[in-house]
Amino acid sequence: MALRAGDPESIGGYALERRLGRGGMGTVYLARSPSGRRLALKVVHQQFADDDEFRVRFRQEVAAARRVSGAFTAAVVDADPDAVLPWMATSYVPGRTLAERVAAGGPLRGAELRRLAIGLVEALRDIHRAGVVHRDLKPANIVLSDEGPRVIDFGISRAADHQTLTMTGRVMGTPPFMSPEQLRDPREVGPESDVFSLATVLVYAATGQSPFDADSPYMTAYHVVYEPPALDAVTGPLRDAVADCLSKDAPARPGLDELLERLRTLPEDDGDDSKGGDDDRKDVTDADGGTGEGDEGDAAVPTEVGRAPGRGYLTRRPLVIAAAAAGLVAAMVGTVVFLRAGSGPGGEPDARPTTRSSGNGSLPSGWRPWQRTLAGPDADIVTSANGAPRSVSGPTGRRCLPSGTDLYCGGSGIALTRLDVRGRVAWHRSAKPSELIGVAGGLVLGTVEKSDGTARLEGYRTSDGERVWRTDVGSAYQGAVFQRGDHPAVLTQSWDQETFQAVDVRTGRTLWSRRVGHGLTCGPDVVAGRPLADCGPLEDRGDPAVPSGLYTLSPTTGAPRRIGTVYVGSFLAERSGDLLYLEQREHDTDDYTDLLFLGTDGGRQRRVKLPEGLSAQQITPALVGDTLYFVRQNGEVTAVTTAGKRLWGKATQVEWLGPPVVSGRRNALYLATAAGRVVALDRRDGRVLWRTKARTDPGGIPAELTLSGDALTTVYGYDTLEASGMDVSRGG
Repeated sequence: MALRAGDPESIGGYALERRLGRGGMGTVYLARSPSGRRLALKVVHQQFADDDEFRVRFRQEVAAARRVSGAFTAAVVDADPDAVLPWMATSYVPGRTLAERVAAGGPLRGAELRRLAIGLVEALRDIHRAGVVHRDLKPANIVLSDEGPRVIDFGISRAADHQTLTMTGRVMGTPPFMSPEQLRDPREVGPESDVFSLATVLVYAATGQSPFDADSPYMTAYHVVYEPPALDAVTGPLRDAVADCLSKDAPARPGLDELLERLRTLPEDDGDDSKGGDDDRKDVTDADGGTGEGDEGDAAVPTEVGRAPGRGYLTRRPLVIAAAAAGLVAAMVGTVVFLRAGSGPGGEPDARPTTRSSGNGSLPSGWRPWQRTLAGPDADIVTSANGAPRSVSGPTGRRCLPSGTDLYCGGSGIALTRLDVRGRVAWHRSAKPSELIGVAGGLVLGTVEKSDGTARLEGYRTSDGERVWRTDVGSAYQGAVFQRGDHPAVLTQSWDQETFQAVDVRTGRTLWSRRVGHGLTCGPDVVAGRPLADCGPLEDRGDPAVPSGLYTLSPTTGAPRRIGTVYVGSFLAERSGDLLYLEQREHDTDDYTDLLFLGTDGGRQRRVKLPEGLSAQQITPALVGDTLYFVRQNGEVTAVTTAGKRLWGKATQVEWLGPPVVSGRRNALYLATAAGRVVALDRRDGRVLWRTKARTDPGGIPAELTLSGDALTTVYGYDTLEASGMDVSRGG
């Protein structure tokens, strides 16, 4: 849609090109940055801009959106909650909404439905880990991009939910996809509400109707609170899964890890992957829906979606339409591509053609990509390694942990597997930890999420994968190994986010439990074997304008010792008695602003100002010597010294890159996309040395790289765990 009379020409320095849509809370524009980058810019309506409480909530939600930005989201590029009309700009993502897809092509089937279900679970899990509840999951808020389903609208919509009923007389949301507790008291909504909404969306995707459809939104709301769901048209394992998720009792609903396991059993046949493709893509024009792109021509802007001709699909009449204001959450189940090289008995990979370079420069001599997939207890995974490995953790729980010349892979419900340096499987166990914590004391350490939301920490022998102990802990996604005297221990955290405990790796026995926060919310960390905690007010957690206190914890007793103040950011390393910490100190940017050198004795700290434009979008930079390497999701890589001097910047032309690893002696910087495509740069000047061919499967989450001597392993995908090994020993 073209701009209308009265629309501004620019907002926040971004030129507006046309309208994408308009909803009850705001208007969405297609905008361009001065560099030409396309953005979806959402502006709040005047009546909400005049509400001081709404502005406070919106400011908090901008901070929340920045926390979630990463693998599953379109990056929050900029925002100004204090403007005359508050606004937020996010990356512009191609695609149409699930609502449009079902209206145009009917219910989803087979592989298409399975990809959607698994992708949405992964998306919600990422959101919840950041401490955010979506609260408005519905078909109009799910964009089916080429890179998978993306969930939007956890910003203004959530802020709107905090408007008091006594003042507005309204409940914010779309009744067919709301939870009972959301309709009763929106202030008490937790993560379980998103699980309920997810189930309603999956029923809609599979049947074209909500399980609580009625003739009016008010009767629909009554059905949600008091009536059982209509699931007659839902069959197989999906029916059982959504039935449990649609329990009126929020604590009785399954957790996302359990739900992910159950949805993996959905059939892959009877699917039609052509649906939702590029040929018939159109604009995502609902302002409370997408930020997608399609044809450049104008299109109608529905504020509610009516029945498709000839089909009995649900009319979704929202009580209040909430404007899009947050990042987009991406989730995609990747196809399996087999690339193997070499042959021979004893578990060696079979010979297959290698990929060819599509980059600037030729592939190094001896480069040999190959791959296997871990899908279950009887499958195997092959990776490549030479010498002592080191790895970068993936962001979704699944990862490969190096120890000596072996890799231990698992997490995110993937079966635990040990691989030797040549990629041969030593053992493969049915245990499926939620997350791998570390390898220490002859044990692989992992957590398993329980149905009540708490977790178990478990220890498995490295020799055979058998479990030797387990103990209850608070969180499945917080934990790290530290050194306690001559023996390793695991630092974990309780659900109150104030209490830390140490677990003996040898026995699984709790060594100490220590409350650190005392009314504050704390996060655990271990740097160079040293246990740490950073604590700040819960309501301001993740706000770049509010600092946190940093504490060292006594390995023996857990006693905290405050050593300084830090802002939102991430640890890098310990150097000469200083902790190196990247900070975000400005609330109006998602970039790192400072490098903090913090003395572990608490007696000194200094900050180095960093150049502008160093993204903090959940992509951990690499530190080698005195050089930091920053990665943006658009493929830009920047090298900066620890003194704050910018050395070089390079546009790789490959998007959705994950954390980098660096080969110091070969002067190479390696990065991988969500689909496992690898790019090698000369770390001295950013020149592209080589890159592998683009895959037809776009993947969904950033890949994990492990560099072991001269061998590079890429782990990517979350439906199955895949590894691609590259022998770069002859020039890479």
